[in-house]
Parts: sequence; C-alpha cells; structure tokens
Amino acid sequence: MSHRWKFILACTLLTTLPQAAYAWNSVGHMAVAKLVYDRLDDGHKKKLFTLLQSHPHYERYLAAGRPDNVSEVEWAIVRTSVWPDWVRPRGDKDSRGAEVTRYHRPEDHYVNVPFIDPKDAAVFAGKTLIDPDLTNILDALKQRCNEVRTKTTADIDKAIAVCWIFHLVGDIHQPLHNVAYFNDTKDYRRGDLGGNLFGVRAGGQRVKLRAYWDNLLGDDSNYADDSANHQARIFREALKVADSLRGLQLADAEQKKLADNTTFKSWSQESFELAKCVGYRQSDGKILAGVPAPFKGPIPEAAPEVGDDYIKTARATAEVRIVLAGQRLAERLKLVLGK
Repeated sequence: MSHRWKFILACTLLTTLPQAAYAWNSVGHMAVAKLVYDRLDDGHKKKLFTLLQSHPHYERYLAAGRPDNVSEVEWAIVRTSVWPDWVRPRGDKDSRGAEVTRYHRPEDHYVNVPFIDPKDAAVFAGKTLIDPDLTNILDALKQRCNEVRTKTTADIDKAIAVCWIFHLVGDIHQPLHNVAYFNDTKDYRRGDLGGNLFGVRAGGQRVKLRAYWDNLLGDDSNYADDSANHQARIFREALKVADSLRGLQLADAEQKKLADNTTFKSWSQESFELAKCVGYRQSDGKILAGVPAPFKGPIPEAAPEVGDDYIKTARATAEVRIVLAGQRLAERLKLVLGK
C-alpha cells in the first residue's frame, strides 16, 4: 500500500468516529445542486420554486439565460447554488452596483480550523490562532436553515436563505474551506487562509492550493461572464459531472459517514481531516511542498509540482465529497422545507 493511501485510510478511520457534538467553482456547485434536484420529490421542487420567485434577483439571475431545453424549475433551482458567488464584488469594473453586492457575506463561505505543521506543534502550543468570535460557515448554515424554518420569515428572505444553504453545504464539503495551515515561518505564522497563500504547480500549471481544489470538478475560469452562452455551458458541464457521479458507489466508510455524521460540525470535521491527510500531503505522507503565494498576483515560478498521484487522489476525494454533499443537502432541504 502506498504512503498516500495509508494516509487516506487513516483519514477515513478518523472521520468515521463519532464527532464532538471561491469552494467548488460554478461547475462543482451546480453539480451538487443537480444531484439534489434529482433526489427531491415534485412537492419539494414546487415549494422551492415558489419561494425562489420571491428572490430579489430571480429575473436578473436565477431565471436569466435559460436554455430552451431546460425547465424553468430546474434551471432556477440549480442556479441557486452559485448565486452567493455571483454577488461577490468584482472590483472597479463591476457595474452591477450595491443592489447586487450588498448580499455578499465573505466570512460565511468557510471556517479556518488551524492545521499546525507537526514539526512546529510546540511553537504554537496554547496559542489562540483564530478569533473564536468570527462568524463562519457553521454559524451561517444554522442561521439560514432557521430562517427557512421560521414561519414569520418573509418569503424574500427565505429565498435568499435557500440560495445560501445550497451553496454552503457545497462549500463545507470542500476540504480547503475548513482549514488554515500554520508553520513557524514568517509567511505562515498567521496561517495560509485555507490554501489561498499556498502556491503549487499541478500538471505544470501554477495555482493556489485553494483554487486548485475549487476547480477539481471542471473549469470555470471566467466566473464573471454572465452571458447566456457561458452560463449554459457551465450548466452543461455541471450536468455531465452529476451524471458521472450519480452511480458512484460509496465505500462502506463513506456510507457510515452518511449515517453517523448528520451535523454541520461533523461535515466540517470530515473536510478538515481530509485537508490534513490529502490536501496538504505529498504522496509519501510528508507535508505538501509549496511556496508562499500573494493573495492577489501571480504564483511564484518556484512553485513545486504536486505530482500525478496527488492529482488523482484529489480528484477522487472531490468526487466523493460532491456525492456526500448532494445526498446530505437533499435530506436537509426536506427537513427545513417541511411537508
């Protein structure tokens, strides 16, 4: 057995134990949403669709650009999953205005759980590395689910909350959205922001580790392209991914996760363990080689290659996480929407 598979097996054992009580890109998020859509009964689809028609961006985004061969119900529901990324500010050239970007909640997409390089454990022992009062994806998911459950919540707010639930359940299953890597160097003493400051090469391409994982399921290099042709292409790519994963047989360990891990915290803990055991590990089990990368700007030329074994393992891990996200999100939606 290779060193990498030994680490994956160790992670599987860890994450199946009882837990103390930019995420996938558009392709990945919409693939999760499509898997969810196919698991919902007609009654829940109708209830979701009715709610979404109260959304402030229903005509402008959720229903916009629909291809002729896709029903409005399916198109709108699947696109809920990427709306929270669509409202992100796009810099000085963003002409959409505050009517769109006012809904942006940057801290809601992730939680920075510290992963300390084992060789530096003594350096960080006893230190508070992440402000415990910062809001994060766990808080956001609880709040949005409660908003949908509460009868007095206005339909417009429920529609917005539904979009966040679709998106954040996808995010919480992306390992790099649940971690921050620390080591005793000037570049990582405050963490790497979930791989956003960690540069590598994958297949010869320089990329931040976070972005590499976000893009594992498909390419959406021009996320700001709102044209109907581009959005239809992304939708088709997502359907291909969903179709390829629909018949994926989960291993017994993953089936046990579905049965045992039913809380947002337990889903995040699964992702954190995978980040430690797969996301930041080389094929020999050592911490992944990488170089400090600027949050904005080019990846340094010195970025090392992750290797074919890492690429294959990362892809396989992402596929399982997408399937788990789809099944869990479908069940959670049934719970919060009611009969």
